[in-house]
Amino acid sequence: MDKLDYLILSELLADAQTPFSTIAKKVGSSPYAVAKRYRRMMKAGTVLQSVISIDLSKLGYQGKALLMITTMPNDDRMSVVEALKKIRNIISISEIIGAFDILAIAPVSDLNSIKALVKEVKSIPGVQTVEITTINDTSFPVGLSFGAVLSKKCLDWANHKTDSKPKE
Repeated sequence: MDKLDYLILSELLADAQTPFSTIAKKVGSSPYAVAKRYRRMMKAGTVLQSVISIDLSKLGYQGKALLMITTMPNDDRMSVVEALKKIRNIISISEIIGAFDILAIAPVSDLNSIKALVKEVKSIPGVQTVEITTINDTSFPVGLSFGAVLSKKCLDWANHKTDSKPKE
């Protein structure tokens, strides 16, 4: 990753649908070079995919439930993760280190949807405890402000690179 890569990432993080020609003008390169760099970042796994952010409130949700799950000692966490993947509204599952073993996130519409979700998670073999907290954030996967923060961070990284001239 060099300065041009970070400048390209900064533009893509601000808006993943920006045409390569527009990015090229902003970063002082050619559309061909931007496309080539983009393909190289995709191949290297730096850029995984372009996604859209949606406002879950427009779909009837009022927030997200964060489920902090503890599994039974000596149980297979992966079987719990696989079972969580089958629950309709769960949109994110991560194994974590600390007081809990797994963090799952699900959009929720009301108190009854939270109760039903917790009941379903508790019924999974291998789940010992489930603690929840809710947030009123309805952006998915992240809000637009997150892309702006990362975009600025990429600009900072680009400005700390020593090369002054973008390469192909």
